[in-house]
Parts: sequence; structure tokens; C-alpha cells
Amino acid sequence: MKRKLYATLGILAAASITTACGASFEADESTVYITKQGNVIGADIEDFNEDYYDEEELKAYITESIESYVESNGNGSLEMDRFETKSSEEDGVTAQLYLNYATYIDYALFNDVPLFAGTVEQAQQEGYPFDQDFVKVEDGAPAGSMDVQELLSEEEVRVVVIGEETAVRVDGEIVGVSDGNAEVTGKNTVKAHYDVEDAQAQPAYILYQ
Repeated sequence: MKRKLYATLGILAAASITTACGASFEADESTVYITKQGNVIGADIEDFNEDYYDEEELKAYITESIESYVESNGNGSLEMDRFETKSSEEDGVTAQLYLNYATYIDYALFNDVPLFAGTVEQAQQEGYPFDQDFVKVEDGAPAGSMDVQELLSEEEVRVVVIGEETAVRVDGEIVGVSDGNAEVTGKNTVKAHYDVEDAQAQPAYILYQ
């Protein structure tokens, strides 16, 4: 759904988002935030400088899309925190959309992208293989290759699997990522790389605790 919503816009730059539980986070690019409670917050911000863009028409379309999703998937499955445009001398006009998803499944369905968030055991039960090469992460930086099997048996380790070109934030410290498609940018942030036009593209794995 995200690709459908923003096919004409491109979307995303910098945001400050307030979650349903009152916490907040800031992002300077498109970000998927997996919260400690298990819900997902999406921050989408994009250039809105073209004369033919109509804010009210876009907002109406987004609202209609959300209402349609909620009608099929239940109240609370998806909520719009807010949609607005802002202008600045540096960035021009940007469209800013903040969405709260009840679960990772809602994010995956609404945006039509692969996403899993949970324990390693749950990921394996869902059929996600840990067959890529992995990189160890220490203090928010890559620290050489790792044997991922050493982490799979640890109950406190959780994993995000995502097939989307986006930044990802988790509530915890990242301990390992798949090699080549997950760029570590901090102790709890990663830039996931995924080429939707590449039939051989693999989703990024982010291990944290």
C-alpha cells in the first residue's frame, strides 16, 4: 500500500513521532520503528514541491485507504497519527505522514512488504531461514563476521526481518545483522537495503536484545 500511496511522491526526510504510549522518537529519513510493546510506527516524509500535488486530495486518499484497511482488519489495526505539509527555506515543502500499526503484520499487509518482528524461535516457525552471512555488532558498529547459530539458541535475542529500503529502529541493542543488506548506523538503528526489482534480493535480518 505504501508504494501505491506514494508512487507519485516518493516520500521521506525527517520526523518527530509520538507513539500511542506517549514516547517519542526522531528520524531523519524513512523509518520503521519496532517498539518494545510489539507495535510498529512508520515515519514517512517526502518532497511536496510540485505544483500539481494537492494536499487535501492526498490526505483524503490516505484516509480512505486506512479506513478500508481497518474495515477489513479490525479497529485499532491501523491509525493515522497525523498528515501535514511543512515548509522551510532549506527543504522546501515536505509531506509528513505518521502511522501507528498494531502489529508488524499490519505494517506488512498495508505496505505490501515483507516484515517480521519477534523471537528467533517464532521467526523459524514462520519459515524464515537464517542462511545468510552475518556480521557481529558491538557498540553500534560492525565487529567482524559471526556464526549466527551461536545466537539462535539465546531466548532473549529478537529479530526483525524486512524486505524494504528503509531505516529501522528497535527497542534494544543490535548484536548482529545480515551481511550486505543491513547497514549499521547506531546501537539501535540500521539502514535496510532491498531492491524490489531484483528477484534474488534477500530481506535484511536485524538481531537485537
